Amino acid sequence: MEPLADKIIVVAGGAGEVGEGIVRSMLTKGAKKVIIASRSASKLAELRRRLGDRATNRLVSYTANLSIIADAHAVLESIQRDHGQVHAVIASLGGWWQGTPLHEIPLGTWYTLLDNNLTSHLIVARSFLPLIGHIAGSSYTFINGGAADTPIAEAGPMSILSQAQLMMKDVLVQEWAQQPVRINTLLLATPILTRSRPHGPDHWLTADEVGAFTAYLVSDRAADVHGQTIRLQGREQVREVGK
Repeated sequence: MEPLADKIIVVAGGAGEVGEGIVRSMLTKGAKKVIIASRSASKLAELRRRLGDRATNRLVSYTANLSIIADAHAVLESIQRDHGQVHAVIASLGGWWQGTPLHEIPLGTWYTLLDNNLTSHLIVARSFLPLIGHIAGSSYTFINGGAADTPIAEAGPMSILSQAQLMMKDVLVQEWAQQPVRINTLLLATPILTRSRPHGPDHWLTADEVGAFTAYLVSDRAADVHGQTIRLQGREQVREVGK
């Protein structure tokens, strides 16, 4: 049996470049259904085209913005009505920004980055954790970046918001401590090679390698992995969980 054969998985940010690798891995590992949403119908169509035969009826997509409460709730209701119990949520949200020193950043830019890289995680967590939190074998995985560990000049908001996202995970672990859901962060310690950045130093991880490790975290093999921040630093970690 495939490792994810019985699981319905929501990938928030699944139409993004790292999210694509996660979605592809979930389908490859045999997930019963993978559910994604994007505000852009064309992005969803492009993702289906790139996934090819993998994008069968096991891939379910919604044109919606999960960073907006009303959209998140509408998708949630549709999932419950049409697809049954979700077993795992993966939040691969936000994006990179680098521009000015922190003391010069326009407040409008700050608020946009706050919404995209932190508030979006809050909205998805508050929408979907109550759906899966009481289910045995369920998991919620944050995807975070190396800026959480490293202050980067002229990219200060990325470090600040990534660090705050780590604390969000820690708080949720405490608040859901009496429930079976496993809550973890996968922190990507290298820049990620994606379809728009296919080349880089040899030690940089690919989106599909991120997906392979995330598939392990979702699987029953990781049943004892809970409340952790796992720093994905190299391919050896990916090979180890793939054995």
